[in-house]
Amino acid sequence: MASSLPLPLNPNSPPIPPHSSTPTSSTSSSSIRCLAVTLGVGIGVGLAVAPQLANQRSWVVQRLRDVCAQKRRAPYYFWGPLACLSLATEVAHAEKTKTIEEPITGVSFPSVFYETKQLAGVGVRKKRILGLKSINVYAFGVYVDENSLKEKLVDKYGKMSVTELKDSKEFYDDVIGNDLSLTVRLEIVYGKLSIGSVRSAFEESIGSRLQKFSGSQNKELLQRFTSQFKDDQKLPRGTKIHITRFPGHVLQTKIDEKEVGSIQSQLLCRSLFDLYIGEDPLDKQAKEKIGVGFASLLSQ
Repeated sequence: MASSLPLPLNPNSPPIPPHSSTPTSSTSSSSIRCLAVTLGVGIGVGLAVAPQLANQRSWVVQRLRDVCAQKRRAPYYFWGPLACLSLATEVAHAEKTKTIEEPITGVSFPSVFYETKQLAGVGVRKKRILGLKSINVYAFGVYVDENSLKEKLVDKYGKMSVTELKDSKEFYDDVIGNDLSLTVRLEIVYGKLSIGSVRSAFEESIGSRLQKFSGSQNKELLQRFTSQFKDDQKLPRGTKIHITRFPGHVLQTKIDEKEVGSIQSQLLCRSLFDLYIGEDPLDKQAKEKIGVGFASLLSQ
């Protein structure tokens, strides 16, 4: 039976080279598409995981969607970054809407506040009446801007463990004394609380700390702060008070999102936050939780 294999007619002739095919335009186009989609996914993942671009993700996603909506057939290399960024945006939104409950009062605090501030821990302010009955006055949560915390303290404390930091007096002193972006959010839980009671409580608690840190009473500074709580303001159950330290040691106070005053004073900022994470805090268990929260953010 004759062989079907091609043989040279002349034994001395060079062998016939095997059949070879050149890449078609379709194969080349597919390779380019694969490369473009891969690059697109890589770019999308990079944008999705970069913390410094968190506030820009939603804008980029919307722009990509706009382009896709305007074209009957959107470029294939758009789908990678669009998918990655859309997922990252959804995850970020879920994190922002997550809440942590203060167990004694049942008050819930958002885990993310003012876009960039992370909840470090929660607690409750209690007050004894006539030395007998103890009432829950307000629940509180302490928030910190993660970038601000790391910028100021990561070089000094970044290699220390959470256990070491939560028990370190120097660590708490540095958080209080440095120009970190901090917010304490108070939510009133005692329905019969008057604005006068709030003024008196701050006069006593902050006044003693102004004295401790400066060696003098600083009555004028204390009066500037407490006068923000005016007699015509009502504090029903559920009222939220936000006290925030802005750059330059500016302490801003808001009641139900309405600003009632701002005071530039490092001493006042230090005295205010010492109430919650200082040597003699209003809630010792809360201070420890807040310290763990700070330390955990530093280690990330």
